[in-house]
Amino acid sequence: MVPSHFFLSFRRKKCICWICLEESTYDSTWLQHTCGCNLQIHKSCYLRWLYQIHIELFLSDPTNLPKGADLPIITSLKCLVDGHHDFMTTFSLTEIWETRPIWGQKPVPFQNDYVFNLLSLYTKRNNHPPYVLVKFGECPQCKKTNFINRPTVTIQSPVLSLFYQWQKITRYVIPLGITSLFLLNPEKTSFDLGLWQLRCLFPENVLRNMLNISTTKALDVYAQTERGLLSIPLSSSIIIYGFLHYLSNISNVSANAILFKWVYLNIVKTAGNKYYKGIALPKIILYSNLATFCYNFSFKRLLDLIYNKLLNKGAKNLYHGDFENANHSVPVDDFFVRRSWYTILAEKIIWPFVGKCAGGLLFNLFLWIQKMFKIGWSPNCSPSEFRMIFNIIGCGTAAIGWSSLKLYANYKRCQELEEINRFVEENCKDE
Repeated sequence: MVPSHFFLSFRRKKCICWICLEESTYDSTWLQHTCGCNLQIHKSCYLRWLYQIHIELFLSDPTNLPKGADLPIITSLKCLVDGHHDFMTTFSLTEIWETRPIWGQKPVPFQNDYVFNLLSLYTKRNNHPPYVLVKFGECPQCKKTNFINRPTVTIQSPVLSLFYQWQKITRYVIPLGITSLFLLNPEKTSFDLGLWQLRCLFPENVLRNMLNISTTKALDVYAQTERGLLSIPLSSSIIIYGFLHYLSNISNVSANAILFKWVYLNIVKTAGNKYYKGIALPKIILYSNLATFCYNFSFKRLLDLIYNKLLNKGAKNLYHGDFENANHSVPVDDFFVRRSWYTILAEKIIWPFVGKCAGGLLFNLFLWIQKMFKIGWSPNCSPSEFRMIFNIIGCGTAAIGWSSLKLYANYKRCQELEEINRFVEENCKDE
């Protein structure tokens, strides 16, 4: 009887590279033509071919290259093979034009220095590579330029893939969705968003006293009209409108952020002091401030230290700009996995919801432990108020967990950039 693996090996496709004429079984090192021609080519051969095309196009004497003359071409080839190149881009249309020369396999006109420098006034050229790729070659049979898929180099990492997909999703959902709602009706959108976030963390009885209203359902009715929004007490409006801004600056230690948080929390405390039954809201705010202080000056400092060590180790693999000589406005945790305003905004919007889900898991775990070990302790508050405490703890747990995942994603991205640099430089040095 013929073994089954014989048929599997028999059905594997044999490929012949039309550059080096080597024949072997098709695997991840090969690229197939998408133009309809039955041709195959090695990824490395295709890269060397592109390198030679642009050397002859941009350099007058390809046989006698000065040191570093081909650096812009090599940098562009690194972007070409980067399977996670969206980590280096933003949603700005001007930055997309400057930093993304490749939409599929369409050729892009050459960007002269004059236009490039004008755009750099807005996009900070130091943060992006000088792309010069203008040709992707032609199929030797049909002469089409759009004849092959982009050769990519990636590493297997579920966490890195998670961050990459999150970046791509927020790139379109936030600017096109949330921003359009803010433009159409910014006042109502801000109000609805802040109220939804508060409802994720605080129970109804706490919100009624905090917002000085008989029922929060009435706020949904007031938000439908401008006159209704104006009828809401000023302190309640500040709490609702400012909650997202407070979450966005909760780990910010600048003077303006500290001043805003101090004013905002004093308004919340003043409103919470009216709530004497059950657990005291000002105490929760005090403990939350202490936890935030410990996070900023212990865990965050530790993360920054690790990021700096990672940057010192992998800075040579950063092909997307000279960060050492650029301004230091880029945070250390954005060098390898860049986050733009839409990603940060999306994280702050869903943070209370994720904290609520994490708090629910912690709450169920607490009840299970209490039941398993027969602990008879019960807090001096209602179940909804006790759940509120776990919601706030869940927010802190979600923040620490997300920061840890982001650190791990930066570590894997550093390894990926090292692999990309090795692949491109080895193939270009052969030429």
